[in-house]
Amino acid sequence: MKATSKMPIDFDCAVCKHPIRVPDGAEGKRTKCPKCQAIQPVPSAQDDEFRLKESEFEDPPAGGSSASMTEVLAPLPSRAPLSDEQRPKDVSASGDDFEDTYADDYSSQVGANAARAEAFEKIQTPALISMILTGLGIVSDLVLSIVWTVSTLSDQDVENPAVWVTIGTIIFAFAISLQGLALFGSYQARDLKNFGLAWAGFIIALLPCSFFFILNIPISVWGMTVLSDGGVQRQFED
Repeated sequence: MKATSKMPIDFDCAVCKHPIRVPDGAEGKRTKCPKCQAIQPVPSAQDDEFRLKESEFEDPPAGGSSASMTEVLAPLPSRAPLSDEQRPKDVSASGDDFEDTYADDYSSQVGANAARAEAFEKIQTPALISMILTGLGIVSDLVLSIVWTVSTLSDQDVENPAVWVTIGTIIFAFAISLQGLALFGSYQARDLKNFGLAWAGFIIALLPCSFFFILNIPISVWGMTVLSDGGVQRQFED
């Protein structure tokens, strides 16, 4: 007799819509999104079937509109009564006690997901623009270093061209390294991962390491203003 193969459970994150896959048997438990780290309950096959039947009686949403906060929180489990198999394994309650515990946990999870979604929305734009400008600065410095090396070596009037090429290479390498750290810090800010590196990224982007630093000044100030928000700070992992 062949053993029945278990199919994994696939669903989208309630905050960032990133696809999540968990093994079969995880219904009712909690899991963490690999992208935004939001903790949320794992839906079951019964939940999906219930939502599908319920959607047949609802009017389709207007096309072309952006996702609202209600749509962001829609994947969270409904308040319909749960079966014994659907109940979270880490809740040791029954009857009315279980319903009260689940209601409190549900409300706190909705609030946590909403706060994280709001922090994502605030930091995304300055972080992405800073990443683009910093990347352009790195490319421009690489091109300038090549032009500097070729022109110095081909100029007959330059004394000790190898020395000047070495000096220029060191300067450009230092500038590119700083911009690489700024780029990594902007990436950490965008994903709400490391608060210290996020601050460092925006600060380093203010340094004159390329011609694009002038454009990056208002963006970095914008990013640091967002990082000063206590609500945003609490959503970072560290």
